[in-house]
Amino acid sequence: MTMFEPEAVEATVAIEDVVRHTGIAEDKVKAVIERFRLDLAGATPAEVVDAFTAGQNPLRTQPLIVTTDERLMLPHPGLHVFAVRENLEEHLKTSAAWNKYAKHRGDLLEVRTRDALGRVLPGARYRDGFEYYVPANATETANADPAKYTKRVEGDHLVLIDDVAIIVEDKAVAFSALSRGGKKTRIRNDLTGIVTKAAEQAGRIRDGIEQDGGLRIEDEGWVDLSHIREIHTIAVSLDDISPVLTATAELVRAELLSADNIPWTVSLHDLELITELVDRPSEFLLYLRRRRNPNVTLMFSAPDELDLFLHFFEAGLWVEPDPAQVRTAFPFIPEPSPAELRRYRSQKPAIVTSRTDALDQWFHTKHEAGPEAASALKPHMAATPTASLVDELQERNVTGWLSIGATLLSGAHTTQHKFARYGAELLNNPLPNGQGRSITIPITASADPAEGWLFVWATRPAGEEPAAAQQRVMDYVRAKKHQLNLPRGVVFLYDEPTGDLRDILYDGHIGPLDASVTATVRTLRPASDLQRTLHPNAKHPARNTGKTKSKQKRPKRKR
Repeated sequence: MTMFEPEAVEATVAIEDVVRHTGIAEDKVKAVIERFRLDLAGATPAEVVDAFTAGQNPLRTQPLIVTTDERLMLPHPGLHVFAVRENLEEHLKTSAAWNKYAKHRGDLLEVRTRDALGRVLPGARYRDGFEYYVPANATETANADPAKYTKRVEGDHLVLIDDVAIIVEDKAVAFSALSRGGKKTRIRNDLTGIVTKAAEQAGRIRDGIEQDGGLRIEDEGWVDLSHIREIHTIAVSLDDISPVLTATAELVRAELLSADNIPWTVSLHDLELITELVDRPSEFLLYLRRRRNPNVTLMFSAPDELDLFLHFFEAGLWVEPDPAQVRTAFPFIPEPSPAELRRYRSQKPAIVTSRTDALDQWFHTKHEAGPEAASALKPHMAATPTASLVDELQERNVTGWLSIGATLLSGAHTTQHKFARYGAELLNNPLPNGQGRSITIPITASADPAEGWLFVWATRPAGEEPAAAQQRVMDYVRAKKHQLNLPRGVVFLYDEPTGDLRDILYDGHIGPLDASVTATVRTLRPASDLQRTLHPNAKHPARNTGKTKSKQKRPKRKR
């Protein structure tokens, strides 16, 4: 029992021991102790307990317990971080240094957020701390002429990488002591300053890109962003309030967030750690896609962002969309099957329990050095069959490599296996008439038409010039996208003579088609053909069909 109930002398340290261990002068050690020592003088035990249950934790700012003989004890190491910050910030608020400190908080958040994003978005173009113009009134909004907008506002970060825009707002506002004590009115006020304002500011940039096709940026002029097909918003808080930030659905329910403008709300600490854990940039983009889905925090409850992220690594953080809504978004797909409806209706909310044991071991050993240092393995995303193809996309710096890679990784394991072997299947079964083969897959596992993709695997036969093959498949994917009303597509073009993956060609065109592509549209099979599925053994198309597209059902996603 002495291990659990030690004598006071074994659970405390003397002031002279602290002086000897730290090498800090005794008067300074005593000054620190006085600043952080718990003082309950004048309060009865009942009063202390009542105050604690009402949210007034005396240990939050004064966690040092000092005995009558001046020995010290810190009840738990988790207390001191918040105590140092809150205690010293309260002191700084009464001094002339507060404004300088507050600016430092904002600058630190901005710089470290930018550094974290740089780890997972290589090659992106960044605009940090920029000013741009928005409509100042209803008249300017109705005219929708960015050249005549007169209201100048500021954005924190705009990150552009091919067809993806990531908008980030930094919030260095501190979560107040009253909020931490459970005062509901103050909690709402603080969350409005941290979450709501960040969402509104990020949403303003998103609206400019979506509605105007770009932004008019101060000292830069008009920036055309009409090529952007995917926009994500992030709100980064300097304060670590994970139990609040992970409850996106509750923030929507409390009207702190709008259902049509949901950023990923995350603390700087968790953002930095997640960007260290990610091995591939496409993993990060896929997490953004999944995490910003408001249904995720309806289906998965977790007290910590890192638990949600590690669950994503393990199982995908996937929520089955309503099949009826998916059918509305993509009318060419078949009516929902009983199995799909049953799978959707059988989903039940789950509590994501702690998954951070391995992460903690890695985190606490990664900076250790020397022969005696113990190293722990860093957590990784579960192995995926398309990983090598995702890596090749990035290595080749293919246009759209980030969004294509995230879409490949989004498939269920069985679907990814199919994706990984489609090229070999086409090469191993060439047409005897010397024409190229192809497989066409629409990606439609979402209720948002903007998230649809067209994936095409195609071959170039020996008798076709490379340039002609490239033009043929690009005309086809653009025509098929137009027919199915899908915004983005990609062709993986394999070379039959060499067996190599010759080209990876992205297409994000929307709008009118030119004459040659219009002619191609007229030769396509009707969209209803996508509802038919070939028999598993039907690898060889009939010889008189010419260029044949093997139609597959839409791929399932991770669940």
